[in-house]
Amino acid sequence: MSAGRFHSRWKAYFQILLVVLGLGIVGFGYLKVDMFLMNQTITDKRVTLSGQNAQLESYKMLTGYNKLQAVKILEEKQVNIPRSDHISKMIAMLEDMKKIDTSTTDTIILSDFNVSMEKITLKGQVSNLLLLYYTSPSKGIKSLIDRFSSLDFVKNIRIQTYDRVGDNNYYEFVLEANIINDAGTGSTAE
Repeated sequence: MSAGRFHSRWKAYFQILLVVLGLGIVGFGYLKVDMFLMNQTITDKRVTLSGQNAQLESYKMLTGYNKLQAVKILEEKQVNIPRSDHISKMIAMLEDMKKIDTSTTDTIILSDFNVSMEKITLKGQVSNLLLLYYTSPSKGIKSLIDRFSSLDFVKNIRIQTYDRVGDNNYYEFVLEANIINDAGTGSTAE
């Protein structure tokens, strides 16, 4: 009997070994098929990538592409200034100046209004120099310099010159102000 048990024990070991060997062969076959499919996918992706690289190189040869790249570089370096906001604020200030009481002898006449990316220049005439400098909130009087100071995009406001015009009791003046760079760098045109 012991020979039968011994024989059945070897038979069980052999069957387990046979099952392990079978599972190993199936696992090895699965890995081989999986590696083949993975290599096939990699090959397909490389072919697609090389086709796309060739297409990209053909686009780079076009002059339109080069111009597009140049524009992108310029846009990255370009300072973003909200010109429409500045213009609307400037117009609102000038409209407010039109509402000045003209029943008095005090008058402001503006001319030669120039705006560049760096500076605002305004030429004009006033009947009284106080209109350029004097502000009294209680009387509702606001000087031309204070009106420009209320604009958040200007700095270094100054009246370059003012001269009396003949015997007319008018003073010609030139007002200048620097425009603040809005790109967040805090630099201004001096």
